[in-house]
Amino acid sequence: MTLKNILILLLFIGGSLAGQAQKPNIVFIMTDDQSSIPLRSSDNQNQSRPFGFNGDSKVHTPIIDNLASNGMVFNNAFVSSSICSPSRYSILTGKYAGRSEGTSFINNFPLGNLSRIANNIELEENKTNVPKQLQNAGYKTAFIGKSHIIDHNVLESYTGGNNGFMAYSKTADPYTSSVSDAMKFNHDKWANRMKEFGFDVVDAFYAANLRELKNDALNVHNVEYNNKAVLDFIENSDNDPFFVYYSETIPHGPSPYWRRNGEYYAGLDADINITSQGVLTQDYSYLPTRDQIKNEINGIAGKDIRHAWLRWFDHAVGAVVDKLREKGKLDNTLIIITSDHGDFNKGKSTNYEGGIKVPLMMYWKNGISTTGTYDELVQNIDFAATFLDLAGVDISNSEIDGKSLKEVITNNSKIPVHDHLFFELGYSRAIRTKDWKYVTVRYPEGVNTKNCKWRNF
Repeated sequence: MTLKNILILLLFIGGSLAGQAQKPNIVFIMTDDQSSIPLRSSDNQNQSRPFGFNGDSKVHTPIIDNLASNGMVFNNAFVSSSICSPSRYSILTGKYAGRSEGTSFINNFPLGNLSRIANNIELEENKTNVPKQLQNAGYKTAFIGKSHIIDHNVLESYTGGNNGFMAYSKTADPYTSSVSDAMKFNHDKWANRMKEFGFDVVDAFYAANLRELKNDALNVHNVEYNNKAVLDFIENSDNDPFFVYYSETIPHGPSPYWRRNGEYYAGLDADINITSQGVLTQDYSYLPTRDQIKNEINGIAGKDIRHAWLRWFDHAVGAVVDKLREKGKLDNTLIIITSDHGDFNKGKSTNYEGGIKVPLMMYWKNGISTTGTYDELVQNIDFAATFLDLAGVDISNSEIDGKSLKEVITNNSKIPVHDHLFFELGYSRAIRTKDWKYVTVRYPEGVNTKNCKWRNF
């Protein structure tokens, strides 16, 4: 081989390695039940609020707002279904929930029939998805937090000792070692099951909502516990690009702004040692204490103390940013902050704005060409296409319904990605453009409409 050919080969190899090095880390952070619509004085004030970057002056989220001001805010971000399971399915597959081929869903709603979209949507075992494709592209993948997208048939009875899980009662004391051991065993069994869907690491895992832990004491939020699992993953991910799916439990009920006997019993006044795996004592000294957070919000004029939970979450996001900076990975990490759906003025479980419109911001120092806003329509089905596009995965022949936002992020494109969006919930379907929305409810033959209450809508 001539010297010239050797040099050409080295340049080619070097270019290939450089291209691989440019793959961004992706940290996807999601709250549960949070609209992007600020509350008006006439609205019920005892409901979740959006972030400061959404225009809410009653909340204090300076860390998240700073990321937003140095990144990109999407002012017309929507989800295709306004409840947990179908929305999360769409995020992790890029497909509308009605395309799910999960066994139970297909048995109830065979292909070609009108389906009822509810918390009956699951990831398919025999289908590809975002984490599986990212693994194939060289990414290390992690799932932290709430799932609600696998094995719905197991959820209702697993703490009775079924399906290989260990039993404990609804009133059992997690400070009893045998009870906590059972909770830890069940957590790990669920976590190992989740790994089968494309995740190398699964930690601080919740199979569904807090109540699906089937224990009164465990029915509380623990932001520190979830956050530490994310930090531990980043700490141990030095070599490969990584993808973190960080799914918080707040502010879903029992909401952290609900009070009982003057305390935020499921939020900032809950026991910090209570976790999804029973009692677990860990060092969270890198974060302010819960009392410090409440005192901070109390000391700022005009802020609503009921929503100190947002500052709680804000500090957790800050800890992720600090860890990325410490590891030298912040500049080439795409950070996304959004929610699975809204709950503004009881919009959850509907195809109206309060349920389908969500906060969305992205920060990526090395990738976002121009900070600012994107005012065209985007949807949660677009995350999959975007992440895979950034990872260099060819999606031209995929089943993904969403569109890549790569040009919007990296080249500040203002061209509309969508001219309309599609929504589905229960037997309701909707189409939305920037200016208009059409909503319809059409029950299939044989369905007793008198029995189709809100849960079927």
